[in-house]
Amino acid sequence: MTVRFSAAAVYPDVRILEYSGLDPVSPLHAVAASSGSSTTSSSGALNVSLANVLLVAGNIVATTTSGPGASFTNRVITSPNGDIAEDRVAAAAGSYSATAPLSSGGYWVMQMAAFKAAFLSVDNTPPSVAVTKPVANASVTSIITVTASASDDIRVAGVQFFLDGAPLGSEVIDPPYSTLWDTTSSTVGGHTLTATARDSAGNTTTSTAVPVTVRTPTLADVGQWPAPSAWPLVAIHTTLLPTGDVLAWDGANQNGAAFVWHPSTDTFTSRNPPDNIFCAGHSLLPDGRLLVVGGHISNFVGIPDANIFDPATSRWTQVMSMVFGRWYPSAIALPDRRVLVVGGKDGCETCIADIPEIYDSALNAWTQLSGASNALPEYPHLFVLPDGRVVATGSFEAAIATQVLDINTQTWSVVDPVVVDGHSSVMYGLNKFMKSGTSAATDGGPTVPSAATTYVLDMTQAQPAWRATAPMAFPRAYHNLTLLPDGSVLATGGEKTTDIFDQGQAVFPAELWSPATETWTTLAPLSVPRFYHSVALLMPDGRVLVAGGGRFGGGAGDDQLTAEIFSPPYLFKGTRPVITSAPNLVAYNSAFSLVTPDAARVASVSLLPLGSVTHHFNFNQRYLSLPFQVVAGGVSVQAPANANIAPPGYYMLFLVDTNGVPSVAAILKAQ
Repeated sequence: MTVRFSAAAVYPDVRILEYSGLDPVSPLHAVAASSGSSTTSSSGALNVSLANVLLVAGNIVATTTSGPGASFTNRVITSPNGDIAEDRVAAAAGSYSATAPLSSGGYWVMQMAAFKAAFLSVDNTPPSVAVTKPVANASVTSIITVTASASDDIRVAGVQFFLDGAPLGSEVIDPPYSTLWDTTSSTVGGHTLTATARDSAGNTTTSTAVPVTVRTPTLADVGQWPAPSAWPLVAIHTTLLPTGDVLAWDGANQNGAAFVWHPSTDTFTSRNPPDNIFCAGHSLLPDGRLLVVGGHISNFVGIPDANIFDPATSRWTQVMSMVFGRWYPSAIALPDRRVLVVGGKDGCETCIADIPEIYDSALNAWTQLSGASNALPEYPHLFVLPDGRVVATGSFEAAIATQVLDINTQTWSVVDPVVVDGHSSVMYGLNKFMKSGTSAATDGGPTVPSAATTYVLDMTQAQPAWRATAPMAFPRAYHNLTLLPDGSVLATGGEKTTDIFDQGQAVFPAELWSPATETWTTLAPLSVPRFYHSVALLMPDGRVLVAGGGRFGGGAGDDQLTAEIFSPPYLFKGTRPVITSAPNLVAYNSAFSLVTPDAARVASVSLLPLGSVTHHFNFNQRYLSLPFQVVAGGVSVQAPANANIAPPGYYMLFLVDTNGVPSVAAILKAQ
């Protein structure tokens, strides 16, 4: 539940009570309120004209509340504020007041509301329920999500899943109705899944049984991690370059020491930058050079410098500086070939560079969006929408209301005021977004358990709002979400709490999210902890580079000077389709040809930008499925319609066959 105040609230005290049996159309009957400074708080008299009315009262006090008033039941006294929420049922019409004694005299405000009961009728209609995943006769392995659909003429009170007649997990009281099943704890062979739904009246229905077969997992189910390989740095920032090489750099005490990794030879070339670019933002320019903005003076103190790395010459160049210093900013490519920079700290923990800036590489000039001031948390998750606006879906540091920036009018507007969390975000389709886990700061705040929650957002809806889907198998903070060529999303690393250096809380198994079923499947585990300051980057061969973790305040044992390259399950499902020839450049809204001997088995053609990752977010990450048709000698593909859909720059183009196996990508330029 979200409570919004008309102005910043000092010590807000929110108490939430849940009741059933109230009038579903017009529940509020009457209210009363009073204030004073005596040793007993009171709501004042409230005239009730109905029988069987629920009375709910609460106070705000300068001292503390000792307990409930006469005839009332204490539901909560908040700590440390000492404010009460209490209730009772008024069986008959009359005058009522709520009181609550205080520890001593002091200013107080007390309110009471009366709620009407619902018309009571006999509910003999049971709910309906069906197990929706896995499907009947499916073959299952590893940890899977079991889901059900349930409905009732009034309300579904809960859904309990069963495995072979025994309860599977706890009852699920809110949709989406799902639970996890670790199939490795069951015997290999046949099993039966059911779900029982109940309503508020106690009516129950058990679903039709779904038979499934548990089998031993194979590489085609869980993928494969090789042994970690040594790297000369903790890879805190990584970018896939148009050459196929990877530029990566290290932490603050290493002055952002940068290396180019050459995957073809597994060798490194040192390429140190002009500044300490730890905790900078970065985005590839349309010509394939990398723009790096901001960096590190000290914690929370950023620099205004901008630097460009040219992969053709393997050299750095300092360009025009920003107006504001930025530490933990985000930078994304815009449809007009410029780069938008948002957020970052500029001098202290609460000093946010709230005015966005736009860099024009053709003019080597910056423009400030003074009318679009917005103090977003560290590393906001930004994406260009198909209409050219920019949406912020979350951030590294904290959960935020989802909002959209119109650059032309320099205005932000809230899309969904209900704040839901997510430590990493992806754009898995046009106007479609997914995020999961728990955002967390690194400034020594309280350690809290991470969440496994997953949400999706469809910006084509009349009133876009985040919708909860089946959660991950493991709660995660500091994890990476990576889009794959088949449209699925890989979750790697993370931690079960927000303590950035507690390796005992590390999450090792990877998970794979299906946009078709909106569920997760557990995959093979990492070998070493990868959470704070780890990265994940899709490579042209369809594998995923996972590296880094540690630095910034941790000990030597926290610093992961290694990398692992994950082969997703699709690489074990058959031979790859092959792209024999592809253009180097494609124009918007035009058709282009790919030469392939495997045209007959091509199921999809996908386009993904070259990744640029830091702090668990891939700048510009988006998945585009391109229309195609089979022609003689290959396929004819329709390029994206415009630069809003695919901002100008370099992309990986994959062919994916009917088994979900991707080709090695062709790297091409869209403009």
